[in-house]
Amino acid sequence: MPTSPVRPVPRPALRRGQSLPVSGSTAGATRLITVTGASHRSTTATLQAWIRAPGGGWLKHGPSIFAHTGVDGLSERPSEWISTTPIGSFTITQAFGRDPNPGTSLPYTQTTPADWWISEVGNPLYNTRQRCSWSCSFNLGSPNEHLYYTTPYYNYSLVIDYNTRNAPGGVRQGAGSAVFLHVTDGTATAGCIGIPQSELVPIMQWLTPQAHPRILIGIA
Repeated sequence: MPTSPVRPVPRPALRRGQSLPVSGSTAGATRLITVTGASHRSTTATLQAWIRAPGGGWLKHGPSIFAHTGVDGLSERPSEWISTTPIGSFTITQAFGRDPNPGTSLPYTQTTPADWWISEVGNPLYNTRQRCSWSCSFNLGSPNEHLYYTTPYYNYSLVIDYNTRNAPGGVRQGAGSAVFLHVTDGTATAGCIGIPQSELVPIMQWLTPQAHPRILIGIA
């Protein structure tokens, strides 16, 4: 008796995602964050985490989060002298905070009273974190930020690679420094993005170096 032909089992269709709400390079990221403002003058925005979908596009990860942005809005041309949040696509490669590592696998620095972020225009260390207590090559005061004592903002913080040594083209003096995703105090920022600590910690735990995470900031 002839046998019936074996019919191939159809593969399940790969789940497709959606487009992101703001434009920008996603490079090799498989996990990223979007921050969407209503206009260049917005001091608040919507933050959303995303996972790259197997079938293309992006899938939302978790709820949308109300975020605070720069008191002077959002800009494609930030500078050290205006409190705007930079528009663009940036990597996230490190984290820091006064409190112990909350469980992120990104490189994490627990700050001490000797930790500073350098915002002195003209200093070769501009827009880097430095640890020094005396005889330092930078000013132990304004405009540099004393990270350990800047709370609640820097209880936990993700470094956004805007104008850092990890950014394309490296550091440009005066183009803006110390751009972080940090804990909010409920008001607009000096150019960072602020969200509640209870929302920030799960994001830090979720981001991994293997996912090549990025943050896309823009206007809806």
